[in-house]
Amino acid sequence: MLDPFGKKARKIIEDFGGIEAFLERIPGYIGIDEVLERVTWDGEPPEEVLNAEEWRDLMTFYALLGALALSPYGFEMELVRDKNAEIYLAKLRNAENLEETSLHVKRISEGEIPEKDRLILEKSRHKELSEEDRRKLRIEYKMWLRHFILLWEGSLKDVYIRNSWAYLRRGDLLNLWKKAFERNLERAVNMLYDVRDELPEFYSALREKLSEVAREKFKERIEAMGSVGAQPLRPDLFPPCVKKALEGVGSGMRNYAITVLLTSFLSYARICPNPPRRDVRIKDCVEDLSIIEREILPLIIEAGNRCRPPLFEDQPNEIKNIWYHLGFGFTDKPSLEDSGNSTWYFPPNCDKIRANAPDLCRPDRFCRGIKNPLTYYLRRLYLERGEGGE
Repeated sequence: MLDPFGKKARKIIEDFGGIEAFLERIPGYIGIDEVLERVTWDGEPPEEVLNAEEWRDLMTFYALLGALALSPYGFEMELVRDKNAEIYLAKLRNAENLEETSLHVKRISEGEIPEKDRLILEKSRHKELSEEDRRKLRIEYKMWLRHFILLWEGSLKDVYIRNSWAYLRRGDLLNLWKKAFERNLERAVNMLYDVRDELPEFYSALREKLSEVAREKFKERIEAMGSVGAQPLRPDLFPPCVKKALEGVGSGMRNYAITVLLTSFLSYARICPNPPRRDVRIKDCVEDLSIIEREILPLIIEAGNRCRPPLFEDQPNEIKNIWYHLGFGFTDKPSLEDSGNSTWYFPPNCDKIRANAPDLCRPDRFCRGIKNPLTYYLRRLYLERGEGGE
């Protein structure tokens, strides 16, 4: 398989009944040790990985994505991203044709570029160039400009553009593919995040093994950073919907913005930003209620007081509902042992926010590909640590 996000890969997954059905079937075909072979090598990618059958290649790759979906945006994602990019780049460098990738490129035809332009672009008159250098300068592919500019990070002055096509050398194309691969991987993990609770136990076991590999691989960086679990909130990295809710909203959105969105988002973001599962309880994450009482609840109450009219003046019993959404049952005097009396509500997905409180949804550039406010925050933290680029 040249590209796990290309047309051929999508067709194989569709033949299995779609991505969820594909992930359901994977544990019946491959084992955890085989999957980990994709990320535990050093030096050059191993031949057995490079030469695996297409269906096996695709299954081992998507098994890793299923594991990442349980708890995205950590060192595990960096490990999977970088190792698999190297695997597929090694295949692409040796491939005769790159039209099967996810880039929507086409080979250029004879005479498509005027001869005088080609002589300049490929430096054909430079006799001192070696055959290898000439091969690198050869323009072989073209991509629609509207697709190209989404991935290109340089100046358009450095690109030969004609009739709305960007004409590319093989090296340029591989660089664009790597950027597209990283974006596609992140998009796929975000999509699978929504269905992670339905995934077989296989992925939880794989996630544990993957975390062990990542902790060993990035041991020095992890020690230098300290804990990446519970940590002080970073309001500057909050998604736009949360920032809007914190400012206070009108009467039509108060309960949803404060009780549903803020309560769930702030509690998870502060206490358990990367939960391994959705049935986690607050008492699984903290030893007392001080973080909630001193840091989270004041933010929620202040936002409620900024509403028009103030939420808790209008509905004083809504405080009990806050604790209910935190998993303590309908009470205003909870203890830690009450945790689990109700569900600790997970932040609603973006589509639910748009449906229930559309005025809260004002996407920024970081929202692209994101399905949940918490993964937005995790992604911003991830980028802030310098692991993911932008």
